Amino acid sequence: MTRALCRGRVKLQTYMDPALADRVNRFCTAMGLSESALVKVALGQYLDETSDQALLLHRIDRLGRAGARTQRDLEILSQAFGVFVRLWLAHTPRVAEEAQPGARVNAENRYGRFTQHVADQFSAGRRFLDDLPREVVANDVELDAIVDNAAGSPKGPP
Repeated sequence: MTRALCRGRVKLQTYMDPALADRVNRFCTAMGLSESALVKVALGQYLDETSDQALLLHRIDRLGRAGARTQRDLEILSQAFGVFVRLWLAHTPRVAEEAQPGARVNAENRYGRFTQHVADQFSAGRRFLDDLPREVVANDVELDAIVDNAAGSPKGPP
């Protein structure tokens, strides 16, 4: 289909509802634009997906993916913490009454070293999640069986 050129431009004609045509006319009058200029800019933004709506949708989509990654990371860290507490409770012996003051001092020293290590790792940009494999190596049933076996209470085969 060939179109007539006028001053290096192609003429397009379209039909629209009278109400929309009235809105276009009022907008162009208020903004001091020609209808051709408005249609040219609007079509350019629509086809190039550079309108505010398209940019907002892209940003919302990116935020949604970031939120999903954050949720996944939180679930992994929660699971890791739960496994740690379960194992710690299973393997930490009760401290005798007469040894508790020394155990408290020892615990405070160890906790101080732990928090300093965490701060050093964090400031260096290292994350616990970076140590985890990127692919799924076991499903929930298999992981529960591994944890139970490590804690000394096997459930049986997964």
